[in-house]
Amino acid sequence: MKWKQFLNTGFVTIGCLALFTGCSNSTTTMPADLSYTETDMSSISVPSNVRVVGLGEASHGVKQYHEMKAEVFKNMVQNNGCHTFIIEGDFGGALKVDEYIHGGDGTAEEAVGEIGFAIYRTQEMVDLVNWMRSYNENVPEKEALHFYGMDTQRFDNNKEYLFSILDQAAPELSERYKITFSELTDANRTSLETDMLNKGKEAAMELLKELDTVEADIVDISGQPAFDYARECLYTIYACCDIQSCDDYNTTRDQYMFEKVEWFLKHGDGSVLFINGHNGHIGKTSVAGYTCLSELLTENLGNGYYSIGTDAQKTQFNSQKENGEFKVVEVSNVNDLNGQFEHSDNNQYFIDFASAAADETWGQILNSEQTITTLNVTLSGMQKRMRSAYTTTIIPEKTFDGMIIFSRVSPTSIIE
Repeated sequence: MKWKQFLNTGFVTIGCLALFTGCSNSTTTMPADLSYTETDMSSISVPSNVRVVGLGEASHGVKQYHEMKAEVFKNMVQNNGCHTFIIEGDFGGALKVDEYIHGGDGTAEEAVGEIGFAIYRTQEMVDLVNWMRSYNENVPEKEALHFYGMDTQRFDNNKEYLFSILDQAAPELSERYKITFSELTDANRTSLETDMLNKGKEAAMELLKELDTVEADIVDISGQPAFDYARECLYTIYACCDIQSCDDYNTTRDQYMFEKVEWFLKHGDGSVLFINGHNGHIGKTSVAGYTCLSELLTENLGNGYYSIGTDAQKTQFNSQKENGEFKVVEVSNVNDLNGQFEHSDNNQYFIDFASAAADETWGQILNSEQTITTLNVTLSGMQKRMRSAYTTTIIPEKTFDGMIIFSRVSPTSIIE
């Protein structure tokens, strides 16, 4: 039951999308002045007051979106002094990626496998992680890049990091809670009874209080950063129990991701944060009937949050089946944004809405309803027949600060 819930509501609830989506697929588009667009992605930068840059993707299973997150992040590093990449992935698992890019053992493939979702186990992600490791080998520690996760839907890696610190600094506490949390595992997280999840939440809150009383002792042995990350891993265990037992999965999950971004703002080096997730999390306004991550960020940061969305006219993507395997699915959707490729030889362009809004035609497009592609982890054959299952309607200027638009995109390169 919980597995199906994840597939159907994990990033943007398909059932909700049906309420907010039209069924039209217009083949006529309003031609606009393409001089307001930019095909060289290396020129992308954001205003100096921005503290968080969000890059959304219309599907997690698209090669170009994975490549684009690497390209835009590199631009933020170069143009805006960004040091931190935060993905819609497991907090504890992403710490292993961060360890790897700072010279840790193993391979990039192994590190990527710890992020928490099979859809991220791609050659494109491996390439990004390897680039970050190489970059860190040639800069001072204070300029080194970091790879983190903002999702809270896993137990194992969070427990592993937590207990690795407690084993050194508070072994008795460690042994006691290893037993308490032994039944909370990634393998059974979606099948745990509510009673067990509530007990997990209670135990996590108890340990949080105990950790705070022995913080000085742990810091003396392991250091302040180790304590801070161990404590946040423990809070992630609490959040995972809460998400699995709550009545409002989407709202609860996005609230915890928002809290994670706030935590990174507090514990980071003060540079711009780059966050990456589904369009449904990154857009400034919700289109699925619940309060999303970036709606909270916008309320909290105002113009300090800059949001970039993505869309494509023709999409081939890796759709995950219930058995965990992938198959390639293709859908098409035309709107006034991706329809501009009828007048261009390029496959992609970036448009900054603040710059383009002064143009009358672009202003009309950006302030009118546009039906864009929005694909979940999976799309069944029946869902493919319903346009409302893979599209949603937005007013671009209210949802994003800019968009990267593609004519055609292809599936990611899945690795074992």
